[in-house]
Amino acid sequence: MNLLTRLKKSVRHRTAYKISDPLSRLLGAAGFGLYGAGPQLKDAGPVRRAGLPLEQLPFDLADVRQFWNELSARSEALNQWCQKQPLWEKIPQYYFTWKHLEPLLTREDSVYVDIASTQNSPYFEVLRLLAKTRKLYRQDLVFPAGVHGDRIGGSAAELPLDASSVDAMTLHCSFEHFEGDADTGFIREVGRVLRPGGRVCLVPLYLGEYAFIHSDPAWAYGLKPDRGTPLHLFPRWGERHGRFYSVDTFRERVFAPALAAGLTAKVVHFPNILDLSPTCYTHFGLILDKLNTQKM
Repeated sequence: MNLLTRLKKSVRHRTAYKISDPLSRLLGAAGFGLYGAGPQLKDAGPVRRAGLPLEQLPFDLADVRQFWNELSARSEALNQWCQKQPLWEKIPQYYFTWKHLEPLLTREDSVYVDIASTQNSPYFEVLRLLAKTRKLYRQDLVFPAGVHGDRIGGSAAELPLDASSVDAMTLHCSFEHFEGDADTGFIREVGRVLRPGGRVCLVPLYLGEYAFIHSDPAWAYGLKPDRGTPLHLFPRWGERHGRFYSVDTFRERVFAPALAAGLTAKVVHFPNILDLSPTCYTHFGLILDKLNTQKM
């Protein structure tokens, strides 16, 4: 990125930040949405009462910290990243996904894809240190379409990958940004591209007391929210779209399509996440498995 491009990007971000709150208030007063953040679900009670598969998984906070301290001691990049990001923001997510994918990623022949990744994802450094497989890919809309080296471009709802070609996938702070029906489309793609015995770990799974969309209107040009779903205008959030499911919309858009695609789906609740920080937002996660039906 050259100096002029960086300067333009900086001006755009500063301008968006300044106008975000007054714009949110103006649009809220005009009836285009509800000003402020929507009510995030933190209690697993509604999930349990709905009869959805649910696992209560309290974090071993000491082990989470030890996990990261040992990694950052081996990597200057992770050490620097940790100094820029609060411990609670991503580290529990990385801990959760690694612990649940470790048996797959310690096989040398496994194929892994980080969905809606970034060009400099810290999780790739985690895998460089811990995983045995080197077949590591990152996917995002911003990458050129198709597969180029370790990058996969295009929509996660239309992956340019062969059927039964992937062993493991992760989504960190990304699934909520899938607009339109891309969330359901991705679930169907998981059923297609995942090998028997494969697994997807998605965290956070954002649930609300009711279904709603978060949006910072300074970044939401052309946004088309789900019909009939409240839009919460979240000032200075810096993102255009963040979907929060109710239990019913989760069942409709994610759980039922997963079962139809030949997957099992389990909601994971982290009951003690607030012990790490009172501002933690990772209350739920999701595990998708494609059962290995081959007879021994």
